[in-house]
Amino acid sequence: MAVFKSTPLTSAWSFKQVGNVNAPEWTDGFLPVSQFPTNVHLDLIKHGKIPDPYIGLNEYDVQWVGEQKWQYRTSFSPMSSSAEAGVKYVLRFEGLDTFATVSLNETIILEADNMHRTYRVDVTEKLQQGTNTMDILFDVPLVKGRELMEQSNHHVVQFNGSTEKSRVFVRKAQYHYGWNWGIKFVNIALFSTGPELMTCGPWRPIVLEEYSAKISDLSSHVTINTANRAASVKAIIETECSLPGDKINLRAWGVDGQALGEPNLRSLHDDRAEVILEIQDAQFWWPVGYGSQPLYTLTADLIRNEIVVLSISKKIGLREAKLVRQPFKDAPGETFFIAINGVSIYSNGSNWCPADHFVPRVTPERYRTQLKLLAQGNQNTIRVWAGGVFEEDIFYDICDELGILVWQDFMFACAAYPVHESFIQNITAEVDDNVRRLRHHPCIVAWNGNNEDYLFAELFKTNYDPKDTNPENWLNSTFPARYIYEVVLPGLCQTLLPGSNYHPGSPWGGASFNDATVGDTHRWEVWHYLLPWQKYPELKSRFISEFGMASLPHIKTIDSYLIDSPAFERHPHSRTVDEHNKEHQHERKLATYLVENFRYTYDLEEYIYISQLNQAEALTCALRSWRREWQGEGKEYCGGALIWQLNSTWQVTSKALIDWFNRPKMAYYTVKRDMAPITLGIKRDQTKSPKFKYTRAFIDKVTVVEAWATNLTLELAGFILSLQVFELPSGKEIFSKEEPCELPPNQSLEIFHESLSGLVTDSQKQDRPLVVSARLIDPSTKNVVARCTNWPQPYRYLDIPTPLLTIRVENDQIFVSTEDVPVKGLWLYVEDVDTVEFSDNCIDLIPGDEQIITTRGLDKSKVSARYYGMKI
Repeated sequence: MAVFKSTPLTSAWSFKQVGNVNAPEWTDGFLPVSQFPTNVHLDLIKHGKIPDPYIGLNEYDVQWVGEQKWQYRTSFSPMSSSAEAGVKYVLRFEGLDTFATVSLNETIILEADNMHRTYRVDVTEKLQQGTNTMDILFDVPLVKGRELMEQSNHHVVQFNGSTEKSRVFVRKAQYHYGWNWGIKFVNIALFSTGPELMTCGPWRPIVLEEYSAKISDLSSHVTINTANRAASVKAIIETECSLPGDKINLRAWGVDGQALGEPNLRSLHDDRAEVILEIQDAQFWWPVGYGSQPLYTLTADLIRNEIVVLSISKKIGLREAKLVRQPFKDAPGETFFIAINGVSIYSNGSNWCPADHFVPRVTPERYRTQLKLLAQGNQNTIRVWAGGVFEEDIFYDICDELGILVWQDFMFACAAYPVHESFIQNITAEVDDNVRRLRHHPCIVAWNGNNEDYLFAELFKTNYDPKDTNPENWLNSTFPARYIYEVVLPGLCQTLLPGSNYHPGSPWGGASFNDATVGDTHRWEVWHYLLPWQKYPELKSRFISEFGMASLPHIKTIDSYLIDSPAFERHPHSRTVDEHNKEHQHERKLATYLVENFRYTYDLEEYIYISQLNQAEALTCALRSWRREWQGEGKEYCGGALIWQLNSTWQVTSKALIDWFNRPKMAYYTVKRDMAPITLGIKRDQTKSPKFKYTRAFIDKVTVVEAWATNLTLELAGFILSLQVFELPSGKEIFSKEEPCELPPNQSLEIFHESLSGLVTDSQKQDRPLVVSARLIDPSTKNVVARCTNWPQPYRYLDIPTPLLTIRVENDQIFVSTEDVPVKGLWLYVEDVDTVEFSDNCIDLIPGDEQIITTRGLDKSKVSARYYGMKI
């Protein structure tokens, strides 16, 4: 009897071009791959067949790669010298990108057509003694997709992303076709200029399995009782090729590695066994900031004739996750937020795009670095976006470990997908593979049907009718994919993961796709429709799952793709810098926001600084105002906000908080402060009214200042509220006061509302630019817990004199202060940017308030600074 054996086929791989259709002639035969798993671009780069498409304008020179066929080959030997009775050999293909014909010893064993699926092929009768040769021929997704489109009567229209309509027929990562946030390619669509590097290849592992029986799945369903600190775990073990007398032994270990109770031996019935574990003194899994992230281990042993044939283990967390949607008593619509273990959670977070356009080269270390930056930035939620991929296991393992809540999209983005039978069968298998693979992760708290497909259905005038509840009508409409999102996917989720939180789409809910009172919204009125970002407070919603503002990346990131470019290209509006942008009409969008708000030059470094400061200010305006709407039990008017986006797929001007080299932008730090457990917000409004009926000259002006604080901890918090007002350009303090401030747990609180005329008695001073500062001070330590500085806008009108700025470095700490005038957007940096980490940055200073920034790796590096209005 063969005990289960598993051998990854990672060596002896080679590749070659097949067909040479309008492409450079291939004369080398097979060449070794660059790594495994891999894709064709990585292999061609290794051999110098193509230039690095991330550099300069090279992307244009490599477009031919995506329109060729490519063949991959390896040789291997079975693990046993001869086949035993009852032993199976199975090839497991965890990811083939995308149309792949697999041959074993010149016999076709698989025709794959889905990048997101795992394929298993029984090759017991096809393996031969000694060496076996496996070939994988990857066809052209663009050609195959267009053929499928021609054969279909599906009405194809789409929004955003690529102009390539055939992508909706192809189960391939949709961003490979071109999107509005990645590598720019020639594209004249109204809404899209995006990446187009059409990859192919064995992008995930290929494994040869040998067994007489195996455990095919170990799943669990957790229920908890927080009052009694107890949990019940129902484990379900599914097997393949079990025989009468085979048994399952389930073992469990606690967080400390100690066994939980005695082993549980069960007989199998129909290749299935169930075990219920009762856990006392349970340690519950919490999101970051709310508690610890203990993980328990379940191990299932398949036993035959007292021999352990196979053991598999999975880590689980004891937690309950609920998407809370309940009507308000005093407001229209309903709530939309996540509760973990009965505690209402405000979601601070970002959206996730693949960490590289070439996913096979993303290392575990890269995943960990980016997700640690998210958690260290006070973010507790990440949304895995629908146009990418179901991420690697390590991604979710790290989220489990760090306490990051995951909103997981299914892979449908910005289009109307077909619903013919073979397509439904294909996506059903895709969903089954991925939900089974991922469902044990406590970090995944919500599953989402699609990205912006309902938005598209309304904007592009399909005959989608939200009031129509008849699925048969949906199937005959120009938006038939509604059937996928409201019938197929929720049904699969209920079967595979009973009780899971499923949401049909993002955005979705209410009377329209962006109903501010029901479900979630995407707030792209700012940026896409050029609404001033100062209008964010008016764009209230129950949950904002996308919003953002673009900025240039770090100067060294830009230099990395300008390495082979002439000096003329080192300009914010050069062709090369322009092509490393992602948006249709990005020139006018970014220019509009910059010119509306700031003074700046076109020096590249200055332009980077101003674009990043603009992004930081925009996100701050949004985040502070939306958290204000988290007002306590029954008044959770906004349940969270997710920034578009955390990361970038390459060196690109984007809305990301960190660039492709994991270098935080200025907004990363302001977001970190805005998403802290304790935060402050300030808003000023001015009203003007004529003193008598017909005048234009005699106007009464009333400026009102409002301040609020948000306490997302679960404890009552007491502070001293310090308020100060400074005039510009003198910097003179003209008002100050301190008063006690007590913040109730897990909600926001209005703490100040007064006219400036009540603060500044001199009417002439009221018309001068005034900087309003609020701080929350811990009364016991005198430490400042939260700060907010509200400046008169637009910033371009301000005359900010050169401050008496002090920057003092002591060991790993930087002490910064201003003696005379407030400072806007102080940015500290060092030459060797990748060796030093800052705990905070992009800060505002007021006289008398020294701020301390902790660093890591600073050593003796020289600290430099710039701020808004700095004379250079």
